[in-house]
Amino acid sequence: MTHKSKFTRISKFLSSVKKDESGLALVEFAVSLPFFMGLTIGGVEVANFASINMQLNQIAIHTADSAARMGEGNALSEKRIRELDVMDVFEGTLREGDRIALSGNHTYIDPITKVPSIRGNARIILSSVEEVADFDDDDPEYRIRWQRCSGTATRYVSTYGHVGDTFDEGIGPDLRKVTPPPEGALMFVELHYFFRPMILNGFTKLTDRDITQIASMVVRDKRDYAGPSGGEGIYSSTGVTPDKCLGTV
Repeated sequence: MTHKSKFTRISKFLSSVKKDESGLALVEFAVSLPFFMGLTIGGVEVANFASINMQLNQIAIHTADSAARMGEGNALSEKRIRELDVMDVFEGTLREGDRIALSGNHTYIDPITKVPSIRGNARIILSSVEEVADFDDDDPEYRIRWQRCSGTATRYVSTYGHVGDTFDEGIGPDLRKVTPPPEGALMFVELHYFFRPMILNGFTKLTDRDITQIASMVVRDKRDYAGPSGGEGIYSSTGVTPDKCLGTV
């Protein structure tokens, strides 16, 4: 076989390879797959984050609304707030949050010691904001009369105040402060939640983080704000031990 014939055969082979498109689709799919998977995972994570935020917002609103309606009594008498009533409100909150494991736990690894531990997912903080005893219309002042908590994430504490704290302009974030009506009360809810991406942590900018939602509702019924003699405004209930938000683990 001459050199010319060898060159001709090689040339024909290369020409046939150049024209062969039988594997082009597979190659294009293999090249685009990482980008497609990245967009898919990113889209799922963003949608999940938005959904959890919306659910937490609704749960906080429902908790505040339930707390504003709770109490034992009727339209002709002042409602008494019992520890049992507060516990029922929290129970409803935790059940509503079952889909996002509001009452669940997660594994946490300390970034310094690298020791794993179990931490709670969420903490609900309910505060009763009322006028101070010597309220002056010309110089208004409000206070947190009582505060109750629920949820296993006891590391979360109130961002806006504790029992006995007073406020001149109301409670809440700047430009969104709220105040109770004259001689009334405001149920203020803080819902703290630990968010973790559902697929890959750090694949997108959505990494482990704390989410906080707040809500408030005005008490619409007549309520016995004084409570038992020397108490906070809540009557005790047999078999119920109140969580007064003192634990910080």
